[in-house]
Amino acid sequence: MHRLAALWTAIGLAFAVPVAAQDPIPRDYAGSGIIERADPDKSAARRAREEAAATTAEAACAAGEVSDCGALGKAYLYGEGKPQNRPVAELLLRRACDAADAAGCLWLGELFWSVNEPEPGAAALRSFQRGCLLGSLEACARAADALETGPEGLGGDPAAAAALRQDSCARGGVAACRALAAQQITDETSPAEQAEGQAVLDRQCRAGDRQSCVAIADWLRDYGAPLTPTMRAILAAGCAAGEGAHCHDLAAVRFAEGSGPPAGRSAGIALYERACELDSKLCAHAQAIRAHPPLAETCARTDRAACTALGTLYADRNSPLYSPAEAVVLLGQACEAGDIAQCAVAASVQLYDLAPAAPESIALAAHWYASACDGGSNADCQTLGRALIDGDRFAPDRARGYALLVRACERDFTASCDELVNRAKTDPDAPIPAADSRFSAPLAEGEEDPRETELREQSWAETAKLRARACTSTSVIFDGVTYDDTICTSMVRVRNGFPLKPGQAPWQALLWRPERLNGQALTPAQRVLCGGALIAEGWILTAAHCVTDQAARLDGRGYSVRLGVFNPRVNEGVSYPVVRTVAHPRYSPRSLAFDIALVQFDPRAGRKGSTTNAIARIRLDPQPLGQRPIRSGVPVFTYGWGWTAAENSGSTDNLRGVRLALTDPATCTALTSYRRSLQDVALCAGGPDSGQACKGDSGGPLITYGDPGLRPTVIGVLSSGHQCGVTGVPSRYTRVAKVRDWIDRVMEGRQDQAVRIRPARSGR
Repeated sequence: MHRLAALWTAIGLAFAVPVAAQDPIPRDYAGSGIIERADPDKSAARRAREEAAATTAEAACAAGEVSDCGALGKAYLYGEGKPQNRPVAELLLRRACDAADAAGCLWLGELFWSVNEPEPGAAALRSFQRGCLLGSLEACARAADALETGPEGLGGDPAAAAALRQDSCARGGVAACRALAAQQITDETSPAEQAEGQAVLDRQCRAGDRQSCVAIADWLRDYGAPLTPTMRAILAAGCAAGEGAHCHDLAAVRFAEGSGPPAGRSAGIALYERACELDSKLCAHAQAIRAHPPLAETCARTDRAACTALGTLYADRNSPLYSPAEAVVLLGQACEAGDIAQCAVAASVQLYDLAPAAPESIALAAHWYASACDGGSNADCQTLGRALIDGDRFAPDRARGYALLVRACERDFTASCDELVNRAKTDPDAPIPAADSRFSAPLAEGEEDPRETELREQSWAETAKLRARACTSTSVIFDGVTYDDTICTSMVRVRNGFPLKPGQAPWQALLWRPERLNGQALTPAQRVLCGGALIAEGWILTAAHCVTDQAARLDGRGYSVRLGVFNPRVNEGVSYPVVRTVAHPRYSPRSLAFDIALVQFDPRAGRKGSTTNAIARIRLDPQPLGQRPIRSGVPVFTYGWGWTAAENSGSTDNLRGVRLALTDPATCTALTSYRRSLQDVALCAGGPDSGQACKGDSGGPLITYGDPGLRPTVIGVLSSGHQCGVTGVPSRYTRVAKVRDWIDRVMEGRQDQAVRIRPARSGR
């Protein structure tokens, strides 16, 4: 301990004082912090365990056991058996840390560090430092992290951080050794250093360190490692250590290796259940397998509802139960029996999941689409109409196709009306639609359109529901005082923008959620996750915070990349499965520095919709840092399907754009607080009319048309917007030139390799 104190003295930090702060105690955490929202859907068993542990800690804390006050504070901090409430957590953790409880200091530091402001960052460093001196090697590792970045994420003292990590690792600090190893497994290090780092992570993983398992598995995945015995052992160790995603990945393999009915594949089932127990977001497959035996038994007794539910299980391409041949039979029967909702699903599976599609199969799919249309499904009228007009999959029948679009339009399906208007511009055979309710009488000055009022009220109701599902609010009485706190699942969509024409931004990509997520069906509007840009065959550029959804990576979970899309709510464009995601190694969720990532998709596995707009790659900024002038007022553009207002809105049914102006570097730096090693990592841009990017546009490209030849060029990736322009604060974009070498290295190391496909899944 004397050596560690000497090290702190050499670094120049005070070290033996209780934690103090200038702000009121506890802080007001409203609207701040990146502490993750506690899982609202925990399993009953996990919830019972956490509540029992918290009750025990509460009793011991009341009896004067300081360490248990720290454990109780952690329970409030992360919502583990107690309501998630940061003010109460702070009070308990301060009590523990000031009474020399090392773990209490560590967790107090984590709470302060989650607030991206200077004073809490400095208080976090003091907390980590005190916990380190009190004997917590994990606190030493976190103190090193804080030293390296500085309290505002501005860049601190890397040499001091390295010295502290080396000292902590030498004394057996797992977290410090993990951090050192992670620095060795980067694109910039030699093969020998990479091998050494992998060995450390592998050893710690097998010893039970979950984060080491995650680090080594992510590294091997990013570099295309096949599912070797070593990789399987790492997944098994990570699963045993509590990493639900590892259980889930291993479950898919073990389940596929089994044979016979799903209920008999015990090894895979046990792993799926373990994944569900650890993370409620990973329960869908376990729930499907559990549901299969009773559904199959009930369906065998000719129960129509059970047969339809069973067909839905079989139709899910991401499910271990995926069996398109059986799905078509069951859902086709449901369609013929009048269940219109199943007709399009049966037709889609018939056309795209069963190959090759024989003429009779194509005719059957057309019949099912027509049945849905006749039953009132306007979207299916449009899908079949487009396909017949364009000769996509079906024999061309332009007259019938246009008749279907007219039918949908006359039933007030706006998308079909717009389709007819757009086609009439270039196709003399396209019928001219009748004017509809959108063309109402002119309004007097100051008069409000009642339709707008109705739509706004509907939007408010929808947003309130979304907010209620996305946030957890608590009120906790502690020492006679009531403390309120609200923690939300973070979301980051173009405001005051203009509608584009189909195909006007052919590089625009859409990251698309699966039809069902965590057992819940999603509406098309809810499936919009993020934007992106097609920069090479098989590669999308997006934001790093977009490659996880509800704290889980997109890889292998049914997410897709959609290209050639104008209206995401209909069957447009081409969908490709996500194969792998690669976030920048320096990405910081706290400061959003280096918020940029690559998404690899399988270009051979495209699934075409009923119509496809233009698709083209966009050029990456070819100019190095310093050569492209960044001046205030330079025009740039961005596009997306996100919200059109800061509040009470939702993703749009058409691709929109917004014209922005760059902010000068000095103003941008003042907004981001990025300095030193983070210099030039961000661009800032906003519109004179407050137009800017908003929720759901994240990951979209920032584009200049000012290069020679007016060639569109992506110079940034949308990271975050501030209140969708309402405050006038520009949006922040990660600068492509800053990370161009990393982008090239990632793609060059993978483009010429065969896409690694996950083990095939058995149908039943």
